[in-house]
Amino acid sequence: MKYAIAIADRAALGSLKLLVALNVLFFLSFLVIALLAAGRMQTEIPVRTGANTLSVPQTHAPAGSAITIAG
Repeated sequence: MKYAIAIADRAALGSLKLLVALNVLFFLSFLVIALLAAGRMQTEIPVRTGANTLSVPQTHAPAGSAITIAG
């Protein structure tokens, strides 16, 4: 019985080490992909020109609209 427990213990230890190694590899690959994506991402905010649509009242209401804004 002790022999079977020793074999199971060694097998469990080996499988846990393999599981840890796979998790580390997946995490490292995730970090590499995230860093590559962050490097390619455009960090510039586009400059918007024109009037602010919230501050300018609407000059016409769409047909069928229940609410009309007087301008």
